[in-house]
Amino acid sequence: MSYDLVGIGNALVDIEVQVPEDLVHQLEVTKGGMTLSTKENQDQTLAHISNHTQKIVSGGSAANTIHGFSALGGKGYYLGRVADDPYGKHYTDDMKDCGVGFPGPDSKTDGTGTCLILITPDSERTMLTHLGISSDLHPDNVDATIVKEARTVYIEGYLWTGDETREAAMKMADVARQAGVPVAFTLSDAFVVNTYMESLIDFIRWKVDILYCNNVEARAMTNQTKDEPAFAELKGLVDTLFMTRGAEGSWAANSQHAKIHIDPFQVKPVDTTGAGDLFAAGSLYGLIHNHGLKESAILGSYCAGQVVTHLGGRMPAHAHTHVPTILELYPGS
Repeated sequence: MSYDLVGIGNALVDIEVQVPEDLVHQLEVTKGGMTLSTKENQDQTLAHISNHTQKIVSGGSAANTIHGFSALGGKGYYLGRVADDPYGKHYTDDMKDCGVGFPGPDSKTDGTGTCLILITPDSERTMLTHLGISSDLHPDNVDATIVKEARTVYIEGYLWTGDETREAAMKMADVARQAGVPVAFTLSDAFVVNTYMESLIDFIRWKVDILYCNNVEARAMTNQTKDEPAFAELKGLVDTLFMTRGAEGSWAANSQHAKIHIDPFQVKPVDTTGAGDLFAAGSLYGLIHNHGLKESAILGSYCAGQVVTHLGGRMPAHAHTHVPTILELYPGS
């Protein structure tokens, strides 16, 4: 079976909890960012907030993107590793229920990765990530046949935190490029950029066609203090660039357009988890289905706006999935 979009990333079960602002400061982690954690540290934090309501959903950055792509009607496949434990079985069933191709649980009977997501009253999410078996993803897990038959592949930057996961990402990119399949890549987090900048620059320059980032990641990647020069510098590395800017909307550019601005859809944010992931989902759906750069960015902006209206990194049930309707809803259309 061939797929429109094949993604690869850390398969994680998200444990989402709404918490007061001071808890994030007490933990001494970067608010709005991702911090690698242990299962023990996650459990200690959860014990501290045991009286708060939890929401458990299957997640992972690229997985959220593939799910959103599927919600719009695209055919997606996600490559990640989960264990044959309750979390892994939940993850596998959820992906299949969403119509996303997935290899299923590993033979190991425990160790599915988890991401504790702390959501503060301002809707910002701070992540404590225990990679678990997702960090065992390696190049042999990459199915070259599925990659070669895809229309586009999508790779998350979080894979740079492990040697074998990074090699798996590079193998997917190499197989795709040899087959003439476009490679899309997201920087994922400023932590990833600051830690692996040199490797990322080489990878993006030589293997990436479509780059996704937010303005914080773009500034970190280019050592710039303003969005404009950061955007211009990154545009010099790739054919197509999308940069999200929160409430200020997004910018996009490709070989035909120097830069276009897309206004955000006006919504009341509850949880920013998955905003960048769903922007990628919508815009990739547009590009793969022959929409122009602006229309593709509009689809991304809509999906990003919808996902922040509820807890979790998935498109809410009330969101429109009919592309012509979404485009008609864009301000000024």
